[in-house]
Amino acid sequence: MILAHIIAKDRNQALKIINLLMDQKLLLQAVVSEKTVYEKKNAQGQLVSSKQTLIIGKTKALLFKTINDVLKTNFKTNMPMLYSVPIVYMDEELASLIRENTAKV
Repeated sequence: MILAHIIAKDRNQALKIINLLMDQKLLLQAVVSEKTVYEKKNAQGQLVSSKQTLIIGKTKALLFKTINDVLKTNFKTNMPMLYSVPIVYMDEELASLIRENTAKV
């Protein structure tokens, strides 16, 4: 099991992604969060901030490639960033819920 982290360009794109992935049973649940990201970009080494929309969804690790392929197909010009974080420990009932309610692999 993993937490898929998808960084969308804005809230509208995030909601489209969630609908698309849930329609195909690739995510069980999703959380959307607005984040401020800081980077050192200018010549003086000052911090520059930007806004990002983060989706975190529970799913099976074996669905990661399928999720990536769906995003590449549907968001060719504004491909969101996708990576995952493994879920190390999880209650067995929640694990069963994820297995039963996501696409079969």
